Amino acid sequence: MGVIKQSRFYDLNIHPLPDCAGSPARLVLEARDMGYSGICLTSFNSDNTFFEHDIPLPPFNDFEIYTGIEIQVERVAKLTKEVNRLRGRADIIIIGGGNEDINRASAENGKVDILAHPAAHGKPLNHVLAKAAADNGVAVDFNMDALIMQRGGSRIKVLTAMRQNLMLARKYTVPMVITSNARSHYDLRGPREMMALAMFLGMTQDEARNALSKVPKGIIKRNTDSNRIMEGVEVAK
Repeated sequence: MGVIKQSRFYDLNIHPLPDCAGSPARLVLEARDMGYSGICLTSFNSDNTFFEHDIPLPPFNDFEIYTGIEIQVERVAKLTKEVNRLRGRADIIIIGGGNEDINRASAENGKVDILAHPAAHGKPLNHVLAKAAADNGVAVDFNMDALIMQRGGSRIKVLTAMRQNLMLARKYTVPMVITSNARSHYDLRGPREMMALAMFLGMTQDEARNALSKVPKGIIKRNTDSNRIMEGVEVAK
């Protein structure tokens, strides 16, 4: 488990006040104590209002704080409009998926960082969407709260769909991330517990570790690199 101790872990979808119950400062402290190297505080509301957070804490040299938004839309045209509006403001752009049309539009949009909850309605992605996500660098989210909060038949449907998404992600080399989708500090889970849940889902240890470390770190670097103009284009030094 030495490799795990050396990894830097990130949870890129945590919902603080004013949208949900957790104060940003409390979430930061809890996540840091659990062993994360950074989190993304993600706005989550029906109006797609993006909030920046003033956190009354001293800066941590060993902890990174990013801000993002999980965009909630029902129409593809609205998705494109909101992504374009928010891309320059939020560090991380996430789409709340589940609807087949929204899943497809998200996978095909290179400005989207993460497609969250794609199996929310118990229906998996298909080969076309998985390939599109891989081609456009859109990470597919495996949100562990779906396994924790769901019960009975709903949990079985979501679990089955997530396992099928995992197989497609492997086949097409789709980036995968694991998130808590936490709405308070009580919903946070440490990296080891998140990895254990992901391995119950069917991920290998390496896949689970990369989905909490390598892939989210890559998203962060891509979006905060001042030399990056657009996908595949950087300023030469």
